[in-house]
Amino acid sequence: MKKHMLAVVMASIMASATCAQAASTTTVNGGNIKFMGSVVDAPCAVALESEDQVVHIDQITLKSLGAKDAVSGQSKPFYVTLTNCDVSTYTNAAITFSGQSDAASAGALANTAGSGAATGVALRLFGPDGKQMDVNSGTASDTIPLSKGDNTIPMSVDYLTTGDKPTAGAVEAVATFQIIYS
Repeated sequence: MKKHMLAVVMASIMASATCAQAASTTTVNGGNIKFMGSVVDAPCAVALESEDQVVHIDQITLKSLGAKDAVSGQSKPFYVTLTNCDVSTYTNAAITFSGQSDAASAGALANTAGSGAATGVALRLFGPDGKQMDVNSGTASDTIPLSKGDNTIPMSVDYLTTGDKPTAGAVEAVATFQIIYS
């Protein structure tokens, strides 16, 4: 009986010691987390996935490019999503674009891919109505009616031949958009 009692006492002491050890902690500095956002005075907010988005345009062949000043006909859709829209003040939205204009075809986005870039090729933007949009012109797309909640503005981009003898290579451009409410 004494042996049994001694075993119980020893087990209790060891359990207490283990619990005491488990209670100690170590703190390690894990780094910083940067939070970013913004508050806008507008009827809608631009959805996060529409800000700073990357549109991957399908690869095409040189033979797919049309004559000078023609698009390839293989446009790639992309979207700008507006969220939490309140239509009590404004009921329509339009979009404008700015960016580096192509020297040979004003209104198109210049290919800024740098080393290894395709030559004689730019990018042409099209609005929600399918009409050509010229960057830096200040001309907005046709308006789209807004509804309460979320709204999506469909857009597209296509390769534009700007030279008589385009060459193969990378194509990149950056456009900045603005939403105009009415």
